[in-house]
Amino acid sequence: MKKIIALCLFVSLFSCTSDKTETITVKNKYSVELPSFLSEAKGLHNQASLQYQNAFKEFYVVIIDEPKQEFMDAAKTTAEFSPDFNGYSQILRGSLEASLKEAAFTDTKDTHINGLNAKTFSLTGKMDEIPIFYDIAYVEGKNHFYQIVIWTIESSKDKFREPMDKIIASFKEIGSGKSSDRSLK
Repeated sequence: MKKIIALCLFVSLFSCTSDKTETITVKNKYSVELPSFLSEAKGLHNQASLQYQNAFKEFYVVIIDEPKQEFMDAAKTTAEFSPDFNGYSQILRGSLEASLKEAAFTDTKDTHINGLNAKTFSLTGKMDEIPIFYDIAYVEGKNHFYQIVIWTIESSKDKFREPMDKIIASFKEIGSGKSSDRSLK
């Protein structure tokens, strides 16, 4: 009987996703709420200011922040993209389309996330022959552009769709001097 109870506890521990979240603040630039089943990671993306994962559940989150002015200055030298948020999102989406095999994109939705202009979309594609599902948001902050990229294996997209959407919706740009539950340096 004890073995059955222990087995049931083990299965329930690893099969469900928790509703508990933790607010993470990065460099006093932004905060985001992440599910408690994620832990800090390294090596997911070399330019990411936030990297979290649960390799067992195959669920990953990265956020990249870039100064707006650097992009605008670079975009002014080419007529291909406008030096604004639309041009920024076009370049990033085009890069994704070129890097993934058999990519299928949803339409980009213009929206707002906590008062900031944002563009969101999802896609499926193959990376190293593994079918992957991505939920992506590009966000325009006061002085930075942000990329929120969340992914899992395609077969888990329905299981993780709600946590993915909650992570994106929780993103907030902050100013200096605000406190948080946890900060990344």
